[in-house]
Order: sequence, then structure tokens, then C-alpha cells
Amino acid sequence: MTNLIGVLGGMGPDATITYLSMVVENTQASTDQEHVDLDCVMHCSIPDRTAYILDRSQPSPLPDLIQDIQTLGERGATAIAIPCNTAHYFFEELQAASPVPVLNMLELAVVSLRERYPQARNVCVLGTRGTAQTGVYAPAVEKAGLTLVDVSEEGQKLVDTVIFDRVKAGIPTEHSLYSDMLAEGMASGADALILACTELSVPERQIEHDYPTLDALVALARATVVAAGKQLKPAL
Repeated sequence: MTNLIGVLGGMGPDATITYLSMVVENTQASTDQEHVDLDCVMHCSIPDRTAYILDRSQPSPLPDLIQDIQTLGERGATAIAIPCNTAHYFFEELQAASPVPVLNMLELAVVSLRERYPQARNVCVLGTRGTAQTGVYAPAVEKAGLTLVDVSEEGQKLVDTVIFDRVKAGIPTEHSLYSDMLAEGMASGADALILACTELSVPERQIEHDYPTLDALVALARATVVAAGKQLKPAL
């Protein structure tokens, strides 16, 4: 029996498309039939996660997230992937409402970072202010025996610019802007960086650099292949 992975996407659209491409790229397949079966809900109108987390007077995304997860379950999903870091703020509520396992991108990213950078001890998470201020990555980082260090306010402003003023706005990210963002993350005392916003996956795939980064979206894509029972390509 083939496993069907439900994808709760649209947060944002480019990031979801990037994730879908990553799933294909990380699957060892020579025919269509050897690839992962996916059922993707591209729900772009879900209220902004960061806006609600920082200001509870804003519309909550949770009702839409729960409805979409339940719909994917009803359509036969055997596991669900959510290619949005900030949405994992609601992970416990979403898993409780889901009839099937929800892949935890945050935990997957930290495990992948330990494998790629075994000497790393201090980790800086680059993501939205919602992700940063709620500390959603802290439990996974601490569980792995690592120390979470905060990016500076200047660094967070650079992250915000890349996410909202470039990727979400459909504007290419300049090499200098992206490089400055990564450098500011490392300046916090980090040994490695977790790219904890799926929008950051877009310039990460386009811009060459030498910084020690771990893209959470790649970790989710590879876990998706495994959850689907398909053959995983060796990590690059």
C-alpha cells in the first residue's frame, strides 16, 4: 500500500513550491511510480502567523490550519507535512486535531544539524519574529544538547527584509543582503545556523556561500520521502 503525504501549504507559495521540488530531488527514483504521492492544499489566504503571534487582536490562523489538516486526513493522508516554521508554534494543537502523524520540522531540523555539523555547540535560528520571540526551537535545541543563541536586532531586521520585502514580495534577494544576514547570525556566537523560515529556502538555493547553514525545509523534505516509504537519496 502506498503512503499518501498530505501537505498543508501556501505559507508562503514560493516556499511550498520549493519544498515540493525538494521532495522530488531527494527521492531516489527512475520512474514516476517511484516518487512520493502528495496531496497538497495551497491555502495562501490563511491569516498571517507572525502577525497573530505578536498581536492577538489579529485574526488567528489556527482554525484554518486545523480544518486543512482534518481535510487532508479525510482525503487519505497517512502523514502530514507543514512547510512553514512559524505554523509549528501551534504544533501541539495541530497534532491533537490530526487523525495522522504530523511531521515536526523543528525537531527534524535540529537532528539534521547535529548530523551535518557534529562539532557545533551554539546554534542561531534565523526566522520570523514570531519564530524568534516565541522560542519554538528552544525545546528541540536543548534536547539535542545544544545552546540557542539569539540573533541581534540588526540581524533580525535583515532576516525580516529577506523574508517579507524580498521573497514574499516576489523580489530577488541580493547576494550582499543574504550574505550580511548570515554573517550577522554567525556574529551572535553561533557555530551553525538553522534557516527556520521556508522563505529563506528560496535564496539559499540560489545564492552560493560558505556559511554553515541547515535548511529546515530540506530536513522536512527528506523526512517526507521516508514517511512515504520511498527510497531516499544520499544527503548532499
